[in-house]
Amino acid sequence: MTKYFSLGLFLFLLSWHSLSAQLKIEDVKAESFGLSTDRLDRLNKVMHQYVDEGQLAGVQTAIMRKGQLVHFDTYGFANVEEKKALQDNSMWRIYSMTKPIVSIALMMLYEEGKFQLNDPVHLYLPNFKNLKVHQGEGQTIAAKNNIRIIDLLRHSSGLGYGWGPNTYVDSLYRTSNLWGQADLKAFVQQLSTLPLYHEPGTAFRYGVSTDVLGHLVEVLSDTSLDKFLSKRIFQPLGMEDTYFEVPDEKEGRFVASYRTDKQGKLQVIDHPNRSRYTQKVSLFSGGGGLVSTSYDYLRFCQMLLNGGQLEGKRLVSPKTIELMTLDHLSEISYGGFGINLPTRGHGFGLGFSVVKDLAATGATGSEGTYGWGGAAGTYFGIDPKEDLIYLMMIQLRPYSHLKAREKFRTMVYQSIIE
Repeated sequence: MTKYFSLGLFLFLLSWHSLSAQLKIEDVKAESFGLSTDRLDRLNKVMHQYVDEGQLAGVQTAIMRKGQLVHFDTYGFANVEEKKALQDNSMWRIYSMTKPIVSIALMMLYEEGKFQLNDPVHLYLPNFKNLKVHQGEGQTIAAKNNIRIIDLLRHSSGLGYGWGPNTYVDSLYRTSNLWGQADLKAFVQQLSTLPLYHEPGTAFRYGVSTDVLGHLVEVLSDTSLDKFLSKRIFQPLGMEDTYFEVPDEKEGRFVASYRTDKQGKLQVIDHPNRSRYTQKVSLFSGGGGLVSTSYDYLRFCQMLLNGGQLEGKRLVSPKTIELMTLDHLSEISYGGFGINLPTRGHGFGLGFSVVKDLAATGATGSEGTYGWGGAAGTYFGIDPKEDLIYLMMIQLRPYSHLKAREKFRTMVYQSIIE
């Protein structure tokens, strides 16, 4: 189900709830936008193989170039056991692809003069004053540095996820019931009782920093995060299928999530009928709580590539996008178990990873490309030099052994012929 069509028609289709597959579409030649049709077919073959071999239930890929949706492919199943076909408007758990959206939300408030990036977080969230830092063997000392707002955006706060070896702080995260809290306010209060992994501002460690940002958005705007995102981002951008809680009438479009069992077969770990995303949600995770569609997320990406605006609706200034997509880790080391960005040719901006040394990445692409992914394998990249957006949606945990993201990125760039 591959489609090549203009952005104008793409935007028209977004106003409909029916599938684009049900409408007759006039193809747009990929070569008109510097991509090869034959090479896009090669991309499809590689990505479809994951499904044909039973490694993925389904996969959806999209490429936009020069403002045009040049490639859109949907293949496989939303639910393998039920033989339910994946649809063009299927809804996906985007997990940490929530982080760029919430980071933009916070920077909208930055532009309104609500705070400065170097402000201590405790000016707005008093629980984050007088924090403790782990010193090894269960010992803690008073933190010398304050967590600044910029530390939350670039993950240099000292907060983590509780991942890794069975360290003292990891064990506290696992027993703290953070994700069982009623809302973000309670989440942040509980989090502030835990020691930091390292001194704020001294190291990169991926973690719950963006969840704290979500509550900061709530405090600065006096609005719950779900309502802020809906009013200030989703509605202006026409993102009609992005939620923390999937509406009842859209549950049929929500795909199942999988893992691979010991025999190498796919096993459902989150069925839409029993998913927390289809129940009442009150803890709006700014770090990983959203469900979305490829169509919606492409609109968000195009806004970023356009310098903060889409179809006359401006969210932020081009200068804000410029600041957010710089590497903010140039003087910060890697702080522990997790995502080791600095050693792979990547830095981290204010909500995104950023390619700073293409050769060090060992992959085709462009320096200055930014993007991020989610825990179930979803992934996007924005390449300003090539005027390019690429997006892949899958639902598998863990996913990294497949190297699907790496292959997809290679197949995107090999399709460029001018």
